[in-house]
Amino acid sequence: MRKLYTCLFYGLCVFTIAFSLFWMALPRLTLPSPAGSETPPSSAEESLAAQALPELSAQGYLLQDKGGRVAVYRCDADGTAGALLTVTGIYTNLLPENDALRIKQGIRVHSELELDQLLEDLGE
Repeated sequence: MRKLYTCLFYGLCVFTIAFSLFWMALPRLTLPSPAGSETPPSSAEESLAAQALPELSAQGYLLQDKGGRVAVYRCDADGTAGALLTVTGIYTNLLPENDALRIKQGIRVHSELELDQLLEDLGE
């Protein structure tokens, strides 16, 4: 009988841990859109912003490696790196391998909000 209670206890612990991990990952899961809507709300907001400010939507920011650190450039109208805005305190060699490769190739973001989120994710 003692073995049964021990097995039930460990089973409950495993279930609790698995459910907790699922619950923590839940906000990151993308939920399917309702059948009636053709475009998700976020893309509709982006398209409205693109219509309102066409000169800003064509431009953006480019993150690249400069001297071993992540540098932020303002993109020109053709999408190439323009003026250097800042060199952050994020060292490229300390980033995970995938992020470091993406930075060395150059990551283009379209808005200041995306830039802030990406820099926060990278560690600044």
